[in-house]
Amino acid sequence: MAAASAGNGCAAATAGVVDGIDDGIAHQIYNEELMSMEVSADLYRVTSSTALASAVASGDPAMVRAATHEIVYTPVWHIVRLRVLSSSGELLADVGGPYVLAPLTGQITYQGKLVGSFVMSVQDDLGYKKLVNHIAGVPIEEYLHGKPLIGTFKHPPSSPPASGPLTFRGIHYKVDSYTLSAFPTGGLQIAVLVPSPSASLSAMSCQQVRLTTHAAIVDRVATGLMRSGHSIYSNQRLFVSQAYDYVHLPVFMFKGTHEAFGTNRLEGITAPAPAKLAGSGEVSYDGSKWLVAALRPFPPDWIYVLEPASVSATTGATGATGVSSS
Repeated sequence: MAAASAGNGCAAATAGVVDGIDDGIAHQIYNEELMSMEVSADLYRVTSSTALASAVASGDPAMVRAATHEIVYTPVWHIVRLRVLSSSGELLADVGGPYVLAPLTGQITYQGKLVGSFVMSVQDDLGYKKLVNHIAGVPIEEYLHGKPLIGTFKHPPSSPPASGPLTFRGIHYKVDSYTLSAFPTGGLQIAVLVPSPSASLSAMSCQQVRLTTHAAIVDRVATGLMRSGHSIYSNQRLFVSQAYDYVHLPVFMFKGTHEAFGTNRLEGITAPAPAKLAGSGEVSYDGSKWLVAALRPFPPDWIYVLEPASVSATTGATGATGVSSS
């Protein structure tokens, strides 16, 4: 990343700062489809299903399809596709959506004996695209076998663009191109397009750029929850927890001058909230100086996001006290 000129804002380094955060969100969303607590719960639902195990052991395709269908379409569970095979590799059932990513595999046992295996996914291609669009706030295109599959643009680039600068329809982007695992095998080419930062953003310090970008992510998390029927006021822990999972920074909800909820109230985090938060400037928190962004997407409460005031302010810190700013 290019170094910013002292006193001249983040300048040429701005694009790298923003690109790093937005690309990081896209990769994090995919990793959560492989390793989150919800994924572990869904894996257990498959491996602990007596109905599925006994059906596979019986070798009856109709019983296997029925048991597989019940698992995939159980309300609240998030399995979008489940493929079941016999111990010899014969396909017994394949239930769910056609375009799915992040496959996970496992074994099926019955009465202590290995009787089959499965491939499972909790996310489809459209869902991944929507999450990246919403949380990172940037365009994304997905390609299968080198051809457009799903994405932000109605008429995207005809083939996966390479990582690096791209001008598309008169707009300059920085592209992060990578491959994800498709279901049940193969690859899905991904291109995340981060627009070039505005002149006003580039005039800020690099830490202010980070704060502005992170605050926008927190704002989108709040908006997404409200639109999906999860009020951030009646689900304060859910909101703060999700926001923190994406930005890894202190986030607080204040009602007037009093804290309603914040990362300091999440399990394992003990640093008290600052006694007073303003809409801008610096604040002391947990022994360090932090920049503050104030959001009010859904009055009356205010949401505050804290960013280290300098790169070295919280080097090595974890949890609610921050993350490395490198």
